[in-house]
Amino acid sequence: MTAFLRRSHRERGIDLLFVAPTLALLAGFLFYPLLYGIVLSVHDTKGFDLTSFVGLDHYAHAIFGDAVFHQALLNTVLFTAAAVVLQTGLGLILAVLVADVRRGRTFWRFAFFAPFVLASVAVGAVWKFLYAPYFGVVPTVGSAFGFNTQTFAPLADAHWALWAIMAAFLWRFVGFSMVVYLAAIQALPREYYEHAHLEGAGRFQLFRRVTWPLLWPQTFVLVLLTTLGTLRIFDMVWLMTQGGPEHATETVATDIYSTAFRFLQVGYAQAMAMILLVVILVLTLVEYRLLNRRAEAVSA
Repeated sequence: MTAFLRRSHRERGIDLLFVAPTLALLAGFLFYPLLYGIVLSVHDTKGFDLTSFVGLDHYAHAIFGDAVFHQALLNTVLFTAAAVVLQTGLGLILAVLVADVRRGRTFWRFAFFAPFVLASVAVGAVWKFLYAPYFGVVPTVGSAFGFNTQTFAPLADAHWALWAIMAAFLWRFVGFSMVVYLAAIQALPREYYEHAHLEGAGRFQLFRRVTWPLLWPQTFVLVLLTTLGTLRIFDMVWLMTQGGPEHATETVATDIYSTAFRFLQVGYAQAMAMILLVVILVLTLVEYRLLNRRAEAVSA
């Protein structure tokens, strides 16, 4: 028995040796930055140097007294909700349409997926050019619908700017959702469709009763990925509008960047980042609880 326990301890020690590099990386790149971020958020700072302890004052000011942060948080949540619905919805519609194509399926798959491999900076720059007044493609097309080409600038209009960025976002990411759904549709057992045809199901009924319920696992993954990505969206927004006009496209990420590197309020910016982290964790947990059970039921 003693020999067995001794061997068990030896094996655990060997296991820890193999795990130690991973633990060291997690400590260096995850736990330490998180702990330092918490410390930073409860201090006033001069640059990145801590000056005085302020407790929860930064959190209280962000939650109760910062109108720009409130607008940024609202924009972020609205953008995320719209992105989740539109990206998954349009991706599913495109996947169903492309799945029925007999010739040219590879071409359509490539055409819709190609924007996904482009850098966000490149996508933002191209769409900013498309939206430019006077010579941009979008204002020029808009003139055909009665808009003044010289004054119609979507990125400069507080009512249109956020949704103009949403169009660029969808152009880039809808193809990814389409490819995920298309692969899943092509892998579905044909027996389900054969039985439904024998029952006299129409095309819409096939989609509603067979295709859509069996795609819940893919929907679950896409909703989580889209939520995590859009709650932290920064690059496209910053390149296209820098949060303007009048904070109409301000997101929490752009507000954090401006606060930290424009106004040099690093401690306060870190407090906003911690609030964003909590929002991400809460929304992800809610989505997981709502969608995971149904996705597991389909997978089983």
